Amino acid sequence: MRNRTSSWRLPRRTFLKGLGTALALPWLEVMSANAEDVTTAGSMAAHEIPRRAMFTYWGLGLEIRAFTPADQGRGYTLTPTLQPLAPFKDDCTVLTGLTSYSGGHGSCSCLLTGVNTIRNAQTLPSVDQQLASFHGSATRHPSLVLGMVRETGFGGPFPSTLSWSMNHTPMTPENRPEVLFERLFAAEDATSIAAAKQAQAERASLLDSIRDQAKRLQSRLGAADRDRLEQYFTAIRDLEARIKVDAAWADRPKPTVAKPDFGQGAPRDRIASDGRGYREYTRLMFDVIALAFQTDSTRVVSHIPRSEGDEAHCYAYTSGSKWDLHSITHHDEQEDKIAFWRKIDPMYMEEWAYFLGRLKGVKEGAGTLLDHTVAAWATTNGGFNAHDANQLPLILCGGAGLGLKHQGHLVKKDMPVANVWRTVIDRIGMPAPANFQGGVATGPVKELA
Repeated sequence: MRNRTSSWRLPRRTFLKGLGTALALPWLEVMSANAEDVTTAGSMAAHEIPRRAMFTYWGLGLEIRAFTPADQGRGYTLTPTLQPLAPFKDDCTVLTGLTSYSGGHGSCSCLLTGVNTIRNAQTLPSVDQQLASFHGSATRHPSLVLGMVRETGFGGPFPSTLSWSMNHTPMTPENRPEVLFERLFAAEDATSIAAAKQAQAERASLLDSIRDQAKRLQSRLGAADRDRLEQYFTAIRDLEARIKVDAAWADRPKPTVAKPDFGQGAPRDRIASDGRGYREYTRLMFDVIALAFQTDSTRVVSHIPRSEGDEAHCYAYTSGSKWDLHSITHHDEQEDKIAFWRKIDPMYMEEWAYFLGRLKGVKEGAGTLLDHTVAAWATTNGGFNAHDANQLPLILCGGAGLGLKHQGHLVKKDMPVANVWRTVIDRIGMPAPANFQGGVATGPVKELA
């Protein structure tokens, strides 16, 4: 006889409490609206599954001729560069021929905004932050902004963030997987929670005082100083929004997960000049991102796994090249440089395949974590020689459970990358904001919808 409990359903955010502590449960099928009992609880209802998006940027691009498939459609032939994605061929669409605002070394800052966000040019919120705002306080962390360098890079030759806040300011990435893990999952006792609440209250009070004083100054300042003060107000608004989210989650325990082996010291510091340590570091970061998605700690991630500075050269050195990756990209059709570039690109693609495997290996409802995550591999350097924002490649992965219809290899000559982001927000369920991507986006990619 079946032990039916059809009227009972375990709430999604259930905690086991006792003796001053609480433990967040992982997803259980009995939490689904479809659940009848523990043994026959079927799949998670589709409307309950979080809809996630991840945007990655791989600096300096790749050798586009060895990347681009010769044929189109679902039956396309994988090139050597794409071969690491063979297990995920049906989970991905390779888009070629795209355009972005800018090539060169500042282009990562333009990737998610659709406009020239280099230095003092026009600024708009990036699509990841618009999605974070759409999800609101549904998760403890509205978004994760990650990269290889813990600074925005503005003022220098290499911007190092993809993300611009809703108040149009660049956001600093986190580059330490071990610190990110602690931020997401470190247990907190009653004392630390109380201290955090007190700190939040003090910050809120301080911001109120600062804002009042700044407003009194405004009428006495010249135009340039008023602009600087407005930037100051913008930073205050960002902090206020963060404090509100922190306060909403203060009493909720963090998920408990198995801690990855971060080794001795900081993984980021183990990336040697010859490239050793890069694979370990990159995969640890991908491991933590996968855990963040799996525990619904966030639904939006931006990440730069390969920057445009010195950190970009790791696999150039391990491949045996006497040149760094940047020198190789300026090959001037030298056959030996091109040969090394074509050797290096699949090595980096293996890291992306590793991440897709992590997502596909987690069952979620009737599908997998990958089915409910749209993950983008992107670059804004796609030319045949040096750095060009024309004929860009982009790989859109996952999202089948969100209605994304993969097409294999899709050639979209001169289509803005912004149209791909419009497709992503449609699959997430977010209405397109006014002036989305600075008006560059002309609509979603119809073949994928």
